[in-house]
Amino acid sequence: MLKMKSLRALAALTVSTMTVGSAFAGTTTAPAQKEVAPVEEEKPAVTGWVSFDLNSHFISYGSDVWGGGTSWGRGVFNPSGELTWASPIKGLSVVAGTWWDVNNNAPSTIGGYLQEVDVWAGLSYGYKDFSVTVLYQAWNYGGETEQILDVALKYANNNFLNPSLVIHNRVDPGAAEGGGGKNGTFFVPNISYNFNIWKFTITPSAALGLCTEDFHGGGGGYAYTALGLNGSVPIPYLPGNWELHGGVTYYNTNDVVIPNNVANNFVTGNIGIKLSF
Repeated sequence: MLKMKSLRALAALTVSTMTVGSAFAGTTTAPAQKEVAPVEEEKPAVTGWVSFDLNSHFISYGSDVWGGGTSWGRGVFNPSGELTWASPIKGLSVVAGTWWDVNNNAPSTIGGYLQEVDVWAGLSYGYKDFSVTVLYQAWNYGGETEQILDVALKYANNNFLNPSLVIHNRVDPGAAEGGGGKNGTFFVPNISYNFNIWKFTITPSAALGLCTEDFHGGGGGYAYTALGLNGSVPIPYLPGNWELHGGVTYYNTNDVVIPNNVANNFVTGNIGIKLSF
């Protein structure tokens, strides 16, 4: 799974009354009806989601972490969740979340089958269709902590293919690349389009990964292309706002930039359920 990791308005009431005296003595007209503007339902201050996913691969910025390659035999279970608090400042939110990697692909340095625990926190500001999010992330695995500072820019407009750009900065390599990783930056532009078929939401997407030298132990420049086709559908039989989602993603990776992948071209799969609240 590619790790990477949304305002309020008070309603106004307008009331007008008008009493018009008749020109004829002893008669009056009825007062006009009061006109009341619709009241917009206030959104909760805290929103969030939890997701439980099965993934055929663990892909981190083009790197096939568990060496699945063209096989789906080294799958992982990835629970995750996020909370968003809408601050009193219009458009500004505080974000915090976590993502776990659970599998038996290698002995765990944490315990049991738990291979990695990532946490993040930061700020997000939105204005109309535009948003900017800044997150500090701590990825805990291999007995070390890889530290990340992400900046994500997004224009959420389907007519313009929802363009986004993630600037992923590694500020402490931790156990990256087996302990030999170096600090660096990834730039990931992405486009996507959403459309509906019956109750299904279908999302094709395309992303390009570019990085600085030695980020994945190789050169810099073009790292990978990812072409995805994902979908989701509500689950009406469970209490709350649940969805079933899944999809496939084709990766082309550059072995000069990402030399440790067992294959340069492969397809990954995902299926999961998500509760939003």
